[in-house]
Amino acid sequence: MSLGQIGKYELLKHLGNGAFGDVFLAHDHALNTQKAIKVLNAPDANDVMKNLEEAQILHKCMHKNIVHINEANVFEINSVSHVVIDMEYLPLGSFEDAIETNSVSIHGTIRFIIDCLFALEHAHINGILHRDVKPANIMLCDFGAKLSDFGLATVLGLQAAGSPKGYTTHLPPEYFIRRHTTELTDIFAVGITLFRACNYISDWDGTIRRLDNPDGLIRSGRLVNALGFTPFIPQKLKRVINKACAANPDQRYQSTSEFRQALERLTPQIDWVPTDHNSFHGTCVQTGVAYSVALISTRTEFTVEIKKNGRRQGSACKSFNDLNQANKYLFDHVSSTLFR
Repeated sequence: MSLGQIGKYELLKHLGNGAFGDVFLAHDHALNTQKAIKVLNAPDANDVMKNLEEAQILHKCMHKNIVHINEANVFEINSVSHVVIDMEYLPLGSFEDAIETNSVSIHGTIRFIIDCLFALEHAHINGILHRDVKPANIMLCDFGAKLSDFGLATVLGLQAAGSPKGYTTHLPPEYFIRRHTTELTDIFAVGITLFRACNYISDWDGTIRRLDNPDGLIRSGRLVNALGFTPFIPQKLKRVINKACAANPDQRYQSTSEFRQALERLTPQIDWVPTDHNSFHGTCVQTGVAYSVALISTRTEFTVEIKKNGRRQGSACKSFNDLNQANKYLFDHVSSTLFR
């Protein structure tokens, strides 16, 4: 069903809200193909030029890990000028969608974050800050991930495009003191994104609201510490996330390449994906062997059952009288086999 027409674009579906605009799936009748178009309201000439800055920044930052821009035009819709940014359509959806459905493994998450860091590295080299990195702004594609929505981006040394404010929970504590953004602002936001994804926090805002004094935790950079890590996150990965999210910017990764290289040094072993709170399935990255681990409860005990290619591994399976001990054994097994 068509939602309407803008020039050559037939609007097919509302995909979401980006910074300062709505994003639609559209059919481009001129090229007979599907596009993602972002429609921004621009009631006067100054707004037109300001809204075109996002398109100009995207054009300047063309990279395989950044959503590709095709063109930007100004259309009259109901006698009001709108900037329409024509971008590639990525049907696999956003990283946020994958987190909400538990459909991405931790190794998959790391690969997507590495792609995001490659995109930011390219943007920073070109003097561009993104300033709104979050799972919803990382789009999945056939080969990995692409960074999208540069609506809050700015060119270093020039007048800022849009607003300096990104997603509040992803802003580092120094922003709330100086109201100033740097490359380290983007690095902190990527760290929070990695934390969210590895811990499979689907209702991010709701989870934060349940904390005592969430605003104080955000402004002081203590949010990650307050939320804590799920018990299957290995220490190696915790160290990377804690450094990226360090409250003191001097203790943070000082460049996207440094952050990326820290993730690339993690050597994957079993690519675990949670199937529910008490079970995981995984594949050995080196051999392709399938594994599973699950907690099975009876009236008298709790058994952690570990299988390899569907066959029970008797020596690794253990039974416990205490649920907490059984959970600890399960999570320790996953944690110890995620990386070599």
